[in-house]
Amino acid sequence: MQTVEGGMKNSILISVVMPNYNGHRFVEQAIDSVLNQTYPNFELLVVDDCSKDDSLQLIQQKAQSDDRIRVIALEHNAGVANARNVGIKEAKGEFIALLDNDDLWTEDKLERQLALARNGADIVYCSYDFIDEQNNLIKKPFIVPQQTNFNKMLVSSVISCSTSFIKTELMQGHPFNADFYHEDYVLWMELLRVCPTAYGDPKVLMHYRQVSGSRSNKKSNAAKERWKIYRKALKLNAVTSAWAFMRYAVKGVVKYYL
Repeated sequence: MQTVEGGMKNSILISVVMPNYNGHRFVEQAIDSVLNQTYPNFELLVVDDCSKDDSLQLIQQKAQSDDRIRVIALEHNAGVANARNVGIKEAKGEFIALLDNDDLWTEDKLERQLALARNGADIVYCSYDFIDEQNNLIKKPFIVPQQTNFNKMLVSSVISCSTSFIKTELMQGHPFNADFYHEDYVLWMELLRVCPTAYGDPKVLMHYRQVSGSRSNKKSNAAKERWKIYRKALKLNAVTSAWAFMRYAVKGVVKYYL
């Protein structure tokens, strides 16, 4: 059985939080991408949100062979934001890395992001490419800037859940808000008001899976909700919101369609 390793080089514990709901098709691959990390000192908290398929059983089988995996089975389905919040609350590590149950990491993801964090970065993110349901690469990769802040993120959101690597005390002090469709974006913006600069690794360290019909693939809903976030969550005035929205729309077309 695999155990958590110590030593000076690997002394920092990282908590990986993965929500799961009906993840039969991809969750084992996602878990394997965590277990294959070159940085070994992590705990993987998989929070199952009352799945109706056999994915909880698949996760529990994985946990039997590696005691770095902690399985939390919720009694009531409450959505992905709640599942992430439960995992974050239970996290014991100094940093939290989020991973969706259908995305994949490259094996050096945690190691490289921890190196940035050790240089003083409390919020870290990375570049990513796109894969389909058969793990084939599609589109061109999204290469992130090496820094971002609140104003830049109004226009171009360069942080996503599966690329994030954030100080635990920040995450535990700012839970996801399920009132918004893009609760992750609301959280990044809230954190950037507390910690003004986030730092990116331009290397592709995550494979973002695009699944037909998935929530993240519904761009029309995303556009409507972005306006709602500008006005209600961030409380921007109408002029600033309109300016940010127009630039956001152009950036989105370039990112996903060109």
